[in-house]
Amino acid sequence: MSRQSSHTENTTEGTAVHADALPHQPMQTRLILIRHAETEANLNQVWHGDLDAPLTPRGQAQVIATARRLAELHRVQPIDVFYVSPLPRAQSTAAAIAEATGLPLLIEPGLREFGLGDWEGRSFRELRELENLWGRWEADPTFAPPNGESPRSFNQRAIQTLNDLAARHPGQTVLAVTHGAFISSVLATWLGAHAGEWRAFDPHNCAVSILIQEGEGWRGEVVNDISHLPLAARADYASDY
Repeated sequence: MSRQSSHTENTTEGTAVHADALPHQPMQTRLILIRHAETEANLNQVWHGDLDAPLTPRGQAQVIATARRLAELHRVQPIDVFYVSPLPRAQSTAAAIAEATGLPLLIEPGLREFGLGDWEGRSFRELRELENLWGRWEADPTFAPPNGESPRSFNQRAIQTLNDLAARHPGQTVLAVTHGAFISSVLATWLGAHAGEWRAFDPHNCAVSILIQEGEGWRGEVVNDISHLPLAARADYASDY
């Protein structure tokens, strides 16, 4: 009766190669994307790209629940590196997660929100009714408000930022706290038909998405999940855009 060998034989060259010396399957690169917690601007339906506003009491509850979820995830599937947008609302959300996980925070400018330039701070209703903003974008995705970004330039920046992070950390798990438009634009591009489908991927505050890199593309393992949020921490309104 033959005994199972722990190595493979190369009969052509007459050498033995131990299994441990064979190349291993590379680890998959994972991106964990989290939208920041609810702010006063979210509640009041005001566009804040580069502007900022404090978290609401509901947003604070979202932060606590999300930090707890990420701590558990980190325990089961360790996170290698943690990036955050430079905007205060994202950093407030990320700070609690960093404390819960023990991960240091790295600021990544490319994770910032869609900037509207001179049209920042206006309500969604005003932008829709007075500027026909979403109508203009549907007709021309290169349209940008004065000193602001266009959907096309913003999408290119968002995709490039995440591709750069994935290239910087191959085979690792990368956590990023960022923004609603950023996440919806990326998910629509990678999981939908095109970036124009962003509304279908609009995330709730503190929603969690986990993406797995497969070849040149990405697969959604978890998409905009809020199962960790208690009912009292979930929004009771729909964004007016």
